[in-house]
Amino acid sequence: MGKNVVGEIAKAVVIEYDEAVRGKMTTLLRQIGFAIQEESSGQRGVALAHRAKPDLIVVGFGLPDIDGIETIRRLSAHLDAYILAVMDVSEEIEVVLAFDAGADGYSPKPLREREFRARIDSFSRRQARINQMLSDRQGSAVEVLSHGALRLDSSTWEVHLDGMPIVLTATEFTLLHVLMQVPGRVRSKKELARRVSLEGDDLEHGYVSDSDVRSIEVHIANLRRKLGDSARSSQWIETVRGVGYRLVNDPGSY
Repeated sequence: MGKNVVGEIAKAVVIEYDEAVRGKMTTLLRQIGFAIQEESSGQRGVALAHRAKPDLIVVGFGLPDIDGIETIRRLSAHLDAYILAVMDVSEEIEVVLAFDAGADGYSPKPLREREFRARIDSFSRRQARINQMLSDRQGSAVEVLSHGALRLDSSTWEVHLDGMPIVLTATEFTLLHVLMQVPGRVRSKKELARRVSLEGDDLEHGYVSDSDVRSIEVHIANLRRKLGDSARSSQWIETVRGVGYRLVNDPGSY
């Protein structure tokens, strides 16, 4: 991993009650190259994350005070960090609630070390792509995408609607960026899932699970809400049933 988007050593906060599990998480993260801080409760973890301003936050469910969903909700309300929920994934509704609260990804609990490492590696690859993209754009023309009253600046990672800033997570920004590149073009849910977390040849052929697809649905729902949009009245993002999503060609006509 090494560096974050501003060239600093990437930072992670681990919030996990079980000391042994927390130790495994921090060991794996240090091996990848993160600077780690850790806490064993939700409330103290949220306070730590607000002080530390990390690039990555790992939230282990089963905290002794506030639950994992509420912890994620408090974190995502004020921080731009990537939030990974480590949770029991046997109940789909719990996964959906975690994404709806603001999680960007998940890993099963009890902890599966190889899968946890794979999720972190996926995040690291995405950060590396962002670093490369920002480096490539230094001294070159800035990419600004506009669509009606919607404006996206990929050099500053800012989105404005009617001149007002819209705060998006990294995942939401990536999804909107993909949709705005070619308004009207339908993007499948699997394609969007790959664009969010994969790279290289995997962008075309990488494995996408049912949970990954469901996470895209939740992220799109959150993105719509922030744009003042909805599935029933699509001014910006239209659902193409059985396929995926596209940016409405003429937002002014809705």
